[in-house]
Amino acid sequence: VIWDCWVYWVYWVLSRVMPVFTVSSDSLVSLVCLQPKIRKRNSQKSFWIGDKRLGSVLSIFNIFKKESKQIQGKIGYFGLSDWWLSNFSVEEREHIIKTFQPFGSSGESLIKGDIASTSETPIGLLSALASWFSKKDDRTIAYRIIKKAEEMIDESSNILDIHFLYQSKIEIYYRNRDNDPDALEKAIEACKQQIEISPKAKIAFQREYEDSPLPAHKGFGQLAIIEEKRKNFEAAIQISKAALEQGWAGDWEKRIERCSKKLSKKIAGYNRH
Repeated sequence: VIWDCWVYWVYWVLSRVMPVFTVSSDSLVSLVCLQPKIRKRNSQKSFWIGDKRLGSVLSIFNIFKKESKQIQGKIGYFGLSDWWLSNFSVEEREHIIKTFQPFGSSGESLIKGDIASTSETPIGLLSALASWFSKKDDRTIAYRIIKKAEEMIDESSNILDIHFLYQSKIEIYYRNRDNDPDALEKAIEACKQQIEISPKAKIAFQREYEDSPLPAHKGFGQLAIIEEKRKNFEAAIQISKAALEQGWAGDWEKRIERCSKKLSKKIAGYNRH
């Protein structure tokens, strides 16, 4: 029983630590069924299955740990090294570094350079990073980045970082609505998440930019568009009214007027039938 549990534990860990690590169900069954023989070699214990060595699991973990320590830059500074190594393959990491080209910097800044301090936050970094991978072929990279950023949200998180994270999430998922069957619902979810924190975001914007009007609000705007396309005119009107009341920039009055006319025609059509 102990051996069975040990094998499954090793498989579970390796499948997460090393994305390229795979094993067939038949191979896994054969591992469980065979019993280990403990042999001493150079005063170290090695696990053997029949006459084939399973390998030193500890050496794999040591390599992973060593590689994690070598990562500097923004990924290393924010303690994201293990996540970076375990969630992306070597090819994906190279692609991310090559693609991410922020103004005044390069993708190398993600893993190279000794950072003493920065005003940037981990959520802000991941939000910005995800926006570079919204295209069809890169969307799963963006999804993983967004997921990690959301996991890092807590009570101490900057509300504007969260606001812009949800904006990135909306844009990425909505753009892939025709490529991914779950993307539209994820985009709607992100719209609602951003709308939920809109009162706090409004206060933060007004505090940060005292002499400037509120910007456009992606959550209100995108959700209103979705509801209007679905012919849910009443919902689109209510969303637009809420955005207008809070003071977010946008053509809310025009949308309210347009949807009100469409709603009247819709009701009139029902009455004729």
